[in-house]
Amino acid sequence: MPSPIRKSDRLALKYIYGSVVHYRPGDKLAPRVLQDFELVLMIEGTASYRLGGKEHKAPPGSIILARPDFQETYTWDTKSSTRHAYVHFDIESVPREWPALGKWPVLLENPAPVIAPMLRHLLGRIATHGETAWPTLRAWPEESLFMECLLGILLNPSGEEGLSVAYRRPEQVHASLNFMRSIIDTNPHHALQLGELSKRAGVTEKHLCRLFQTALGHAPMETFRLLKLQLAMALLGRSSLAIKEIADRCGFENPLYFTRCFTRIYGKSPSETRQSLLKQEAPPPNPLPSDIGPRIYW
Repeated sequence: MPSPIRKSDRLALKYIYGSVVHYRPGDKLAPRVLQDFELVLMIEGTASYRLGGKEHKAPPGSIILARPDFQETYTWDTKSSTRHAYVHFDIESVPREWPALGKWPVLLENPAPVIAPMLRHLLGRIATHGETAWPTLRAWPEESLFMECLLGILLNPSGEEGLSVAYRRPEQVHASLNFMRSIIDTNPHHALQLGELSKRAGVTEKHLCRLFQTALGHAPMETFRLLKLQLAMALLGRSSLAIKEIADRCGFENPLYFTRCFTRIYGKSPSETRQSLLKQEAPPPNPLPSDIGPRIYW
């Protein structure tokens, strides 16, 4: 029986090791009883993962999070090759706020997009250990911290809600936002028209407006204006530019119109907002979803 896991402030690992494995069509991992924890990321092919009497389909991109005493069987894709990355680890302590082991998910079909590159980075770190006592490679403190972040995202996906929502938005909205950001960066005074934006997105103006309203709660052109004002908010707190210069930088030819727009949205004038930010006070809430901003997602 695995030793009890204590609750602590941080995740502490006893050991960690892992790699990437390639299988031919129809290969199988016979029934086994897992002795430690294993995180599996499907890269190519769809695996059939049987836990006890229940079968799970694990498509590419999915995560299997297995735990000690799991009686499991893998049958790899019968029609194509299969590749997966895996990490075995054992735990000394878990953060107190984490759910009990029995509530950990077994299969996550759509984990946060950041998980795959995090796991790739972790495997790269493991490869630098240079130890030969496989499989009991000791976990360095940095790897415990990194694994705490990775598992924390899997166990508490609400922390990645902004990222997940961003990737679920319609491609037409995503492409339109990128086009808006590029205009603000390179030619903020460009008089963007709805027709130009809908042509870029490949849909009608009416359909684009519906997509924006559903995904962001604002019409496309209002979103464009809010993105400009969001950039202005950042410049007020992180530059010494005059208000007039910030208005120009954000595509507002008339500083008075800029001030009216800014005050209407944020409840304070640009000058009042700058004074608040200089005092380290929190900025006013942004009317756009929390993950929307200039040059964040490309």
